[in-house]
Amino acid sequence: RDIQMISCGADKSIYFRSAQRASDGLHFVRTHHVAEKTTLYDMDIDITQKYVAVACQDRNVRVYNTVNGKQKKCYKGSQGDEGSLLKVHVDPSGTFLATSCSDKSISVIDFYSGECVAKMFGHSEIVTGMKFTYDCRHLITVSGD
Repeated sequence: RDIQMISCGADKSIYFRSAQRASDGLHFVRTHHVAEKTTLYDMDIDITQKYVAVACQDRNVRVYNTVNGKQKKCYKGSQGDEGSLLKVHVDPSGTFLATSCSDKSISVIDFYSGECVAKMFGHSEIVTGMKFTYDCRHLITVSGD
């Protein structure tokens, strides 16, 4: 099985790297580079490992193919007009993804259509972490509050 590393950051870049064995060990060689126009704060890979979802400062979720680095989808990750997306998490079934925004909102979005199926507020500080349970029935969120 090939080992792949995907990273993103405030430099607005996504790097796709593949591991290659050499006589002196394992090296990660860049296979694709995507330069965006917005800062990228977080990413998560779907259960099939074919797609990576990226939370962007412009409140969009961009979905990329992990093999060729091409953008497959782009949709609103927050229904508000303020703030930036800080976190993204794809559920274990690959059906939904959750996002947290700096406006303290959380959205649950259909991974395939991009439709927002739920939006909630409740934390008094930004959400710094979230995770769906394995049965996909609950979303656990963590905040500074």
